Amino acid sequence: MIITKLQGGLGNQMFQYAVALANSNDEPVLDLEFLQKNNTSTDTFTKRDFELTVFQNARFRVMSTSEKNRLFSLRKRYVLFRKLFGIHISKIQQKENELISIPAKGNIYLDGYFQSEKYFLDKRELILQAFSFPPLSGNNKKIKDQITVSNAVSIHIRRGDYLKEEVKKYHGVLPEDYYLKAIDRICQIVENPVFFIFSDDKDYAKKLFQNIGNYTVVEGNDGGDSWMDMALMSNCRHHIIANSSFSWWGAWLANQDGAVNIAPKNWFNPVVANFDINNFVPKNWHQL
Repeated sequence: MIITKLQGGLGNQMFQYAVALANSNDEPVLDLEFLQKNNTSTDTFTKRDFELTVFQNARFRVMSTSEKNRLFSLRKRYVLFRKLFGIHISKIQQKENELISIPAKGNIYLDGYFQSEKYFLDKRELILQAFSFPPLSGNNKKIKDQITVSNAVSIHIRRGDYLKEEVKKYHGVLPEDYYLKAIDRICQIVENPVFFIFSDDKDYAKKLFQNIGNYTVVEGNDGGDSWMDMALMSNCRHHIIANSSFSWWGAWLANQDGAVNIAPKNWFNPVVANFDINNFVPKNWHQL
C-alpha cells in the first residue's frame, strides 16, 4: 500500500499522486488531512483545495480518519492493533526537494513534494492516462482549436502568492528578462511561433508582451477552472514555463517529440533552498 500526503496546489498534488501511482500495485491512498486542516490563507501560506478530482481516469481512494488512526495513532489500542496484525508503515519524508529512494515493497507513507520526473518517467504512459483532462468547451475549445493548427508556444507567468514577501524569499518571482530571452530563443529555433500566455496576473502579462507580435492572453480560467489553463498548455507544442509545478506539468503532459521547452535555472532562491535543478528540469529541456 502506498499512501501519499497531499499538499500544495494542483501541480504539487499531481507530483505527489504520480510518484504514488508509479510505485503502487493498486490504488494509491490519499491523505487529505493537511489540506483539510490548513484551510486559511495567510501572508506566508496559501490554502489549497483537493483538485485531483478533475482527472476522471485518476484512480485512488481517500484515507479515512479511522484508517489513519489504525495506522499511525500512538494510542495504546492502535499500537497493540498494529503489533497483533504485523502492520508496519515506512515513512519516506523529504527534508527539502532532494531526490530520495522509495522502497520497492511494503506499506509506504510519502511526505514531500517529489518534484522530479525521475520518480515516474518509466511509467510515463500510465501517468499520461491518469492525467487526461475532460473535454473543453466554449472559449477554451476555440483556443484549443487555434493551438492545434499553429506552432503554439505556451508562456506561463506565475505571480499571485509568489508576490507575498515571505513566499518571494523562497520561490522568487522570475524577472522580465527571463521571458524575453526565452522568447528570443524560441524565435531562433521555432518557425512561425504563436504565443499563448497564461498568468494569474493578466494585466502584467499584457503589458510585458505587448511588443512580441502574435500572441493571445488566455482569460477566464480562474479559481476552480484554473485546470483548463493547464489543459490548454498541454496542447501547445512548445513551452516557456515559470518556476511553478503548474506549468511544469503543462509542458510535461504535452507531445514531447521535437518540442522546445524552456525552464528557469533559478527555480528557488538558492540562498534559502537546497536543490538540484537537474532533478527538477528534464534533461531535454533548455535552462535559462
